[in-house]
Amino acid sequence: MVTHQFANVRRQLQLSNSFWDDSAAHGLVDIVAADMRDGHVHDRDGRTIVNFSSYSYLGLDSDPRIVAGAHRGLEETATINSSISRMRIRLALLEEAEQRLSQTFGAQAVTVSSCAAAAWATLPLLASGELTDGHPPLVVFDKNAHFCLNAMKPLVADETELITIAHNDIAALEELCRNHAHVAYIADGVYSTGGGAPLAELFRLQDEYGLFLYFDEAHGISTLGPRGRGYVLGAYEGWREKTLVIASLNKGFGASGGVIFFGALGDDALKNTLLRTSGPLMWSQRINTAGLGAIVAACDLHDDGTVDERQKALQERIRLFDSLVDTELAGDGLPIRFVSIGQEDTTIAVARDMLGAGFYTSPVFFPIIRRGSAGLRLMLRADLEPDTIRRFADTLNASLAAHQDRAEQPA
Repeated sequence: MVTHQFANVRRQLQLSNSFWDDSAAHGLVDIVAADMRDGHVHDRDGRTIVNFSSYSYLGLDSDPRIVAGAHRGLEETATINSSISRMRIRLALLEEAEQRLSQTFGAQAVTVSSCAAAAWATLPLLASGELTDGHPPLVVFDKNAHFCLNAMKPLVADETELITIAHNDIAALEELCRNHAHVAYIADGVYSTGGGAPLAELFRLQDEYGLFLYFDEAHGISTLGPRGRGYVLGAYEGWREKTLVIASLNKGFGASGGVIFFGALGDDALKNTLLRTSGPLMWSQRINTAGLGAIVAACDLHDDGTVDERQKALQERIRLFDSLVDTELAGDGLPIRFVSIGQEDTTIAVARDMLGAGFYTSPVFFPIIRRGSAGLRLMLRADLEPDTIRRFADTLNASLAAHQDRAEQPA
């Protein structure tokens, strides 16, 4: 039996457990919070920590209008969940939430319990050829595609040929398009450690070769694009054929669950296929009624201009941060920054310094990224005060300099 074609979980655990143990020993994980609103963590030990690892890029996670929407969902339905397959019986609130998402983003939408569930629901379907005129495509994964996409590789490979190429390697992808009649490319819109997909080049390949584009937009939706359409959908008006976009509604969107965008408004030909053949869409696990009410309220904030204003505030914070901290991706306009440090022990030491100063940062190491390239992953929010960003930058730069000096001292 052939094993470890797509993953080696035991080996990953052996290599990464020591880093997780070090993080835990220094209080960088397993923090228990009593309150996390407005980007601040109030833990049960009485500390107040500014969270620089929050995915709520627009600060909508505790917006009172979205919280009120969650209450509305509970009050109107008088239940947490319907606890039956949506194919058999579904709440009117579920239909309302999906119709609002479709209208707000200008694309047909179906909700799922998470972005990972969206990947599970759609990648095997794509591999089967159902989305490419009955021809199973060569499925090409970007090397940096999110874990929830990579986790589907065994199911994809059971349906069709699969290959992984280097990150954003357009030349390699174009060569594959030349030599295969049907190709699907799996990538993130905005990558979880920073940077984005080269959309202009990918759209060119789509137009020239019929390349099917599949994007995980967990970090781009709401945060970017006109009316919060996202990094991918915001790059054009309407809908591009041979495209599928999945996204999280937990992050910039400010609500709960995940969503699949699968077609142009009014074109629901694929919907029944999704609902009848995709496991996570058929089962009883889905967004609960509070989450559905929050989705409707979040759509209101996208439609009334609130999200556009929050985006402007976020861009101001990004520009300020980039003027104070030197990172490889400075100037790209995206809210994720990665401070490359290299050594895991130094990364944990810097993160500990930041926590001692009242700032939470995420030390990132293998298997999240390749071995020997550890660093801090930072997320910027629209509701961070400029003075807070300045204090954070001063503390970070001082810590990095101090640890660099120690590393350069003779043994």
